Amino acid sequence: MPTPIASLTMPKWGIEMTEGTITNWRVTPGTRIEKGQEILDVETEKIVNAVEAPASGVLRRIIAQEGETRSVGELIGIIADADVGEEEIERFAREFVAAAVSFEPTDAPPPTEPPKLADATAAPISAAAADDVGSEEARVSPIARRVAERLGVDLSKVHGTGRNGRVSKEDVEAYAAAVQGGTAPAAAASTVASATTASNAATPVGTSAFRRVAMNSRRRTIARRLQESKQTIPHYRLTVDVDFGPVLELRAGLPGGPSRPSVNDFLLRAAALALREHPDVNAQLEGDEILQFEHADIAIAVAADAGLVTPILRAVDTKSIVEIAHESRALIASARQGTLQREQITGGSFTVSNLGMFGVSRFDAIINAPQVAILAVGAVEPRAVVQGNDLAVARMATLTLSADHRVVDGAVGAAFLRSLGDRLRDPRGL
Repeated sequence: MPTPIASLTMPKWGIEMTEGTITNWRVTPGTRIEKGQEILDVETEKIVNAVEAPASGVLRRIIAQEGETRSVGELIGIIADADVGEEEIERFAREFVAAAVSFEPTDAPPPTEPPKLADATAAPISAAAADDVGSEEARVSPIARRVAERLGVDLSKVHGTGRNGRVSKEDVEAYAAAVQGGTAPAAAASTVASATTASNAATPVGTSAFRRVAMNSRRRTIARRLQESKQTIPHYRLTVDVDFGPVLELRAGLPGGPSRPSVNDFLLRAAALALREHPDVNAQLEGDEILQFEHADIAIAVAADAGLVTPILRAVDTKSIVEIAHESRALIASARQGTLQREQITGGSFTVSNLGMFGVSRFDAIINAPQVAILAVGAVEPRAVVQGNDLAVARMATLTLSADHRVVDGAVGAAFLRSLGDRLRDPRGL
């Protein structure tokens, strides 16, 4: 017997996912849908996923609209039989409680604390007060609460335009803009006074106009991960200049056309062989354990419209230059089109970030955790070098290795760069 009412909630894909942004509803309210049918698209981290219907029935209500962000487990839609009354649907939406989703490891027991003595002066929280706290939490979306904290908005003053008066981040932003523009009630103007004062203090009089652009889900994920990596990983960097002349000569001898391998394809092959020789670099750090990979699964940093994406080329050490060229082109195209699948960005034992095509001579890259190293590649450009006792011009590029000192010792990182440089200086074995 089918369930009369089924909740459609924000799913959880991957251990690090905490929220998702709805990019497209494929069906409209009143549409008959079948269990397993793809009914909406959700943007999370660096890809867009299709959400399948958890039950068959009619899509009776859409709770979260396109462009809205919801935490994992939050109600985003309701599926029910056609004969279920609107009052019952309304009551279901009003009384729905999102499942608790933990983002912390569960293998460690909770800390035990000695019992505390009762504070005779502390007043107990009444049941009514507890209900008020719960209703306030339900009235405001998590992302709206975060935006309100950032802008200094008093949520009790904000009128929610969502279902049952729910406050969205758009409501908070609109209220803050109204207060700053002088169109909100005067009594509420002090709500964002601190945010306005701080903004005025940071913006000199006479400065040009600006606009605020909210981060999308992908950009927030990129920001969070890079910040965590920079703050928690003890980075160190090693730099080497490599003559790419032999690689360019070898490449020039290959058949032309769009299928001809790029310089980066040769670099990926050389890096894969060097990684196999130095397993400490071809690794991930997981808690107190180091995962050393059998093959070199190299993530390629790609600049897409939605932000940095790192699709993974698997087992590069087992592939020929031609195979690497073919697969890397396909991955880069999918990354820029936004059609990557989750398995194409999950894992990876090492990352290569190449900004040479932008004319950047050298740069430092932030490690793509839980990997323990990343290679930053600058432009191949003519430079004056000393060959023997003579001054010459060579096609040089600067390679910079950023490594996690908890796993990769300086000597190990240096040995890896030497192996990589040797293969590029004599690419005949690639």
